[in-house]
Amino acid sequence: MGKIVRMTSEEIKAMRAAGGDMTDWERVRNLTEEEVERMAMEDTDNFLKTDEDLARITVHRPGLRGPQKTPTKKSLAIRLSPDVVEYFKATGAGWQSRIDSALRDWMSGHPTKQV
Repeated sequence: MGKIVRMTSEEIKAMRAAGGDMTDWERVRNLTEEEVERMAMEDTDNFLKTDEDLARITVHRPGLRGPQKTPTKKSLAIRLSPDVVEYFKATGAGWQSRIDSALRDWMSGHPTKQV
């Protein structure tokens, strides 16, 4: 491993202002592929150690939804009273699903009339 260098916060700020950083790039450039592999396998924070581990991961990107498990819901605009919306939003994540559930409960007690 590399040597430990002690620096004050002022020295670190000055070094960064000059475009430097704390990485020993000379040491990094001289690492062999085998050394990098060994270090990765010994890293206790590294939970992706094999190709099988990598194949099992799922990447989540904020704002992008994956495919629905059962794509049966329909997106629409609906007007609700402000107090109703506030009530359900105050219940936390999943509030729209709880509105859906409440409407389903109402439907079970109010069958549609045959025309």
